[in-house]
Amino acid sequence: MRKPLVLCAMVLLVGFGWGVAPAQDVNFKIFGAAAYVAPMSESDVDFGTVRESVKGSDELGWNFGLEWRWGKLLGLELDYINSTHDIQAGGSTIGRVDFKPVSASLNIHLIHTTFIDLYAAPTASYVDWGSIEATGSAGKFNISGNINTDSELAWGAQVGVDIGLGKTLAVTGGVRWLNLNLEGTNSNGEKIAIDPLISRVGLAIRF
Repeated sequence: MRKPLVLCAMVLLVGFGWGVAPAQDVNFKIFGAAAYVAPMSESDVDFGTVRESVKGSDELGWNFGLEWRWGKLLGLELDYINSTHDIQAGGSTIGRVDFKPVSASLNIHLIHTTFIDLYAAPTASYVDWGSIEATGSAGKFNISGNINTDSELAWGAQVGVDIGLGKTLAVTGGVRWLNLNLEGTNSNGEKIAIDPLISRVGLAIRF
């Protein structure tokens, strides 16, 4: 997974640098937000002779990030999200897993005024799931102990808006979607489709 991640990061950075080189003004934003992560997909998984629909739960987490911006049009945003989700099968919670993506987004600022800053971006994310921690209900599906997972490279898109509260402080919010699966290291190729929709609301400081 590291080679695709490095390649994706290089494409973002090179494209960003090429597009903004002529600009003179450099701005910086740092932000923190609450993040509501809602998986939009689910998958059917075989548990021996039983096949059940498996999905992740909607959960509230947190988000921290920053943006470098050259001129009024383009900015490079880097951010981290952390949340913990139940894994549910057949109406029972069979495990819990951490969702910890590190993302890079090439923000295109469509509207930029003193009070409103509206932007959209393609996003690339490197997701570290950690391990799936089996719960008591997992026993009926012949699952015990922790299940190691593969880290994933995901792609997606986001839209966001900053509402200025003065020269430096702003309310920030946005929505991001990722094309993302959850896969165990010994899952024989079976994947759980997650495809999360992430809603964020918080505060930003702009320099």
